[in-house]
Amino acid sequence: MKKRPDLTAATRQNLVNAFCILLREKPVQKITIKSIVEKAGYARNTFYQYFCDVYDILEHVENLVLAQVRENFERNIAPENFEQTFFEAFTKIQREKSAYFDVLFNSDNRSRFVEKLIAEVSPVFMEKFKLPPENPKSRMLTEIYFRTVISTLTIWINSGRPLPVEELTKFLRGVLSAGVLPSMQDLAAELRI
Repeated sequence: MKKRPDLTAATRQNLVNAFCILLREKPVQKITIKSIVEKAGYARNTFYQYFCDVYDILEHVENLVLAQVRENFERNIAPENFEQTFFEAFTKIQREKSAYFDVLFNSDNRSRFVEKLIAEVSPVFMEKFKLPPENPKSRMLTEIYFRTVISTLTIWINSGRPLPVEELTKFLRGVLSAGVLPSMQDLAAELRI
């Protein structure tokens, strides 16, 4: 009997969705295959048709996000209008994969995922800007940029998204363009009014 690709994809996605719900509630180390299949409504052996263990499904979610981020940035980022294209790509990915971002940036796994994310996108940016990856300043600037964006994104997600994504994007653009200290001074002056 031949499997139907649409049902196979739906089953995999249901398992992933159940895993993501559980990961919002507890650390990955406390999630069991039993809890995933119960949440998804499948038998335990169904899980093993798609994933080896809980860490395999976590890696699957990470890889989905990483692939989309890389593809979106490779296709849409242009050095001549970097800020605009970067934040348009960022906004698009955030809208399309917000549930995954919530899980990956709000879990005990965050630092591992952040390292993978930076390793995935840094070469794309260095290539777009024609920065030599072996140059220490190239690597440091790329790290500073991405760690700032990722830290801000993490705070935003973990605070319950207190700003609309467009406002967050505008805020980040301003900070990264003007610098942190001038942005702090501007905010302090704005709050005094």
